[in-house]
Amino acid sequence: MATPDSDMEKIRLKRLAKLQSSPGSSPAPEQPSQAADPSTVRKALVENPSVTPQPSSPAVAKPIGRAPTKQGITESPSEVSLAKKARVSPPGSSGLASSAARDVQTLEGWEDKTLSVIFRISLQPGGTRNGHYHLGRLQTELEAEGEPVRLATGILDQAILSIVSSDYIKESPFDYLLSCWKRAAHFQRNMRPGAGSEEVKSTVLAEAKRMAMCYAEYCITMPEMFENVNASVQLEDKLVIDSDEEGGMPLEFLQELAGKVEEEPALEEAFQRAIETLSRKLSTLEMCDVYKPYLYALMRIVSNKSLATLLIKSPVFLPPDIEAQTMETGTLLGPYFRLSPLQNRTTDLYFSGVKARTATALSDASRALRMTLQTTQDQLFQIVNTLIRVSPETRSKVLDWFAKIVNLNTKRTAIQVDPATVASDGFMLNVTAVLTRLCEPFMDTSYSKIGKVEVEYLRRNSRLNVVLETKLNADEHASEAYYSTKLDGGSNFISEVFFLTVAAHHYGLGATEVLHDDLAKRLHELEKHVEQLQQDRDRWINTPQLVRYDQNLGRLRDRIEKGHSYKYALDVVLYDANSQSRTLLFMRYLTTWILRLVSPNKNYPQNRLSLPLPDTTPDEFAMLPEYFVENIGLCFGFVGRWLPHIVISTQTEELVTFSITFLRNSTYIRNPHLKSKLVEILFYGIQPNRVKPNGMLGDTIMGNQFALQHLMHALMNFYIEIESQYYQKFTVRYHISELIKRMWDNHSYREKLEIESRLNPDFFIRFVALLLNDVTYVMDNSLTALGDIHKIQRELETSSFMTDQEKEEKEKALDKAEKDASSYMTLGNETVAMLKLFTAALADAFSQPEIVHRLAGMLDYNLDALVGPRCSNLKVKNPEKYGFNPKVLLVDFSEVYLNLRKSPSFIEAIAKDGRSYRPEIFNRLQELLTRFELRSRQERADLAKLAQEVEEMKRLEELGEEELGEIPDEFLDPILSTLMQDPVILPSSRFTIDRGTIKTHLLSDPRDPFNRSPLKIEDVAPSMDSNSQFIHFETSF
Repeated sequence: MATPDSDMEKIRLKRLAKLQSSPGSSPAPEQPSQAADPSTVRKALVENPSVTPQPSSPAVAKPIGRAPTKQGITESPSEVSLAKKARVSPPGSSGLASSAARDVQTLEGWEDKTLSVIFRISLQPGGTRNGHYHLGRLQTELEAEGEPVRLATGILDQAILSIVSSDYIKESPFDYLLSCWKRAAHFQRNMRPGAGSEEVKSTVLAEAKRMAMCYAEYCITMPEMFENVNASVQLEDKLVIDSDEEGGMPLEFLQELAGKVEEEPALEEAFQRAIETLSRKLSTLEMCDVYKPYLYALMRIVSNKSLATLLIKSPVFLPPDIEAQTMETGTLLGPYFRLSPLQNRTTDLYFSGVKARTATALSDASRALRMTLQTTQDQLFQIVNTLIRVSPETRSKVLDWFAKIVNLNTKRTAIQVDPATVASDGFMLNVTAVLTRLCEPFMDTSYSKIGKVEVEYLRRNSRLNVVLETKLNADEHASEAYYSTKLDGGSNFISEVFFLTVAAHHYGLGATEVLHDDLAKRLHELEKHVEQLQQDRDRWINTPQLVRYDQNLGRLRDRIEKGHSYKYALDVVLYDANSQSRTLLFMRYLTTWILRLVSPNKNYPQNRLSLPLPDTTPDEFAMLPEYFVENIGLCFGFVGRWLPHIVISTQTEELVTFSITFLRNSTYIRNPHLKSKLVEILFYGIQPNRVKPNGMLGDTIMGNQFALQHLMHALMNFYIEIESQYYQKFTVRYHISELIKRMWDNHSYREKLEIESRLNPDFFIRFVALLLNDVTYVMDNSLTALGDIHKIQRELETSSFMTDQEKEEKEKALDKAEKDASSYMTLGNETVAMLKLFTAALADAFSQPEIVHRLAGMLDYNLDALVGPRCSNLKVKNPEKYGFNPKVLLVDFSEVYLNLRKSPSFIEAIAKDGRSYRPEIFNRLQELLTRFELRSRQERADLAKLAQEVEEMKRLEELGEEELGEIPDEFLDPILSTLMQDPVILPSSRFTIDRGTIKTHLLSDPRDPFNRSPLKIEDVAPSMDSNSQFIHFETSF
């Protein structure tokens, strides 16, 4: 009975016999054997297992890439000697050729020696001792047939099958054949081109490479043909090994192997399976794991056109029913773009326990992670950039993938979003970074290709869906009608990638920057909450609730710890100067493109922009999503706060021009919040930093002609417009106040303000009226809050008489009052400072009847609060904590009085202020200014003279009222109860009111004060009856 071993031996011998008897199996060395097609081999193997398959014969690819190292190749001393000689000199002269001449003196001898070194085999018994494998049976067969006992290309089939089907080699057949291929390639690279024997030698080496390659292919596609349990190979395991390492496939080898996929379906299937497996394995790894081999493998894959085509044809590349949250694990490229410092285990590893770590340790961790991220993003860009250049098909598929990401993640900008339903921050940031890099080739400084960014792209069958986005200046119905009309034609790559990048910045970088700032606020609030809970813990001691209380406290601390870890990881990504610099470059291009869109002849930046723009907003601009402008505001706002030093001077002019243009022509953008971002850009642009003392935009704002001509009007215009936005207006006006204070040093801006007051008086008066409203409102609220703080602080000093609940309620009230005092006082200080500047430069403008009485009343009211009987209520602990400096306020208010002291209408307005003005208040002011030396002697004398003039005016007013006696009600203003000078009738309510009163009212509220219907000053009509009666009443005295 035959044993299994003897059966296998018979099969092997039968295969060898078959090879020897085949016509092309034993040619002369100069004629390489021609092997069968792989599919034929597979079929033959199935039908007749005794038939030995023969390798295919593809064209030999040109060697490319670096020379493979000889790591891991076990060589005998003779092999090392031959290899060294081959490197030193070309075959046939010295080195290997001279050695062959000494040994055999024939080409056949050289062939025998070279193939022996390449395949580490020998037909001589002594070869085994030199590290070669002795093929004894093949030697016996050759002797029996009377053939020369030497190695030649004609018997490589038998030789390779003999060695890989045996237990001679400890490595796998694929690794053995790969090593053989590397040695053959090494000899081939060192061959000197020439004629004669060198050509024959080159043919031998090419055949050796080919045979090693073909049998390596069989290890992948038909491992069952070898009688070796280790014959099967998983391509993904080989692809992750670097080509310079032992077992790694050189690029030339990979290219030759990949070149066979079109003719060998099994090989194509193997490669596709390997590509998908690599992606699937990487999806379980993070940046703190060993992930780089997978990136390098993908880079090698996409560098080959055949493999790149396989990649995008995979059903896993972009499944049709993929969801936002599975894009980064359920698509081929997703796991690669998922790698980020923001992954959970990576964040915990680098930034756990941040409170207990030193600043140096945190800085080192941040620097290491940032460098890793930069390298990873560079590699991701190289992968995508290579893919899109393979063919139009791969480019289209890659754009589809990016578009799918953007379209599926629109919820990322929602106020409240479940992170489990959208892609992660790290994934989206990598997508944004790569898309931004793709835009760099067409973003030249001369804007030579800006015309190729076609706004019509959005109305063609574009990949980007913007129909449901809020538009800059169109409602939902207008937008739907506009985008439902499709345009013919295709879109170029520049337009495709430009619009995808804009959207990616909105849902990726912009959303993450908002999260970064919100997270910092939430952590601060949580820490205060935990501090309060810790203080209240004593109340629960010796109660059953203490355990539960401590558990909740521990969970809050863990949440804060994780929040801080994530915040530090966000800092790593968002504070990357290189990445943000690229973003600034793109945003500069975007601002220029938008300005070009609204310029009358679409010729910006070649021709300068002229303001104001036409009244009619172009449809192309009006129908753009709001995020086109919001991206710019978020980007430069974030950079202005955290990385102002990276903004270069060439980026500032377009940014300032952009901000001024849409603040000056405010009807082009409907959303006030969006326009407030433009003010924010300018505000942060003037904040000094260590590199630029005037801020990133300071020099441009102070010296650019476009800014000098239009900025002052633009800021005043938006100061007025933001009035209807209660929750935003104070922040916006604070920013505007700071800007105007900085601009005040430039005489050109002061001239523009003076021109506005003369040529556009209604506009200027409206601005001043709102300025006075703000001063009145914020000062009243801030002083009220200070009074509350004073009261609560005194009550808490006697807290021993309070219950715990009462004390807690008082502390909450104190916290609220402190927040109110701090915020209102900050804005109040800035507004008063701006009022001081304006009254010094434009005293006459502030003496207008519509505003002078309001100004005088506001000054008197605040002066009474600061120095009058109620001033003791403003004494609080640590007043600087709230920005409250009463001495500075006294100096500022007294300066406003001094600025307007020569205006008769101002003096009259103070005298007529029956609510707050009292002579003793002025006396008290002068005492304090003298005691603390807050004003010069001359200034104090001027204030004393003003007080005297006010008293004299008040005396004359009282005499006039006595002469008039009792005034009939029909002659009294219904709001102020003063004698009407110019009575008018309101069209809707039909009330009669003084023209000056209603004009002043409309400065703050564009509605009828009696029935709240819309009203303009042009709509009022003179009251003829009241005028005639008033004249008759006046002449009777």
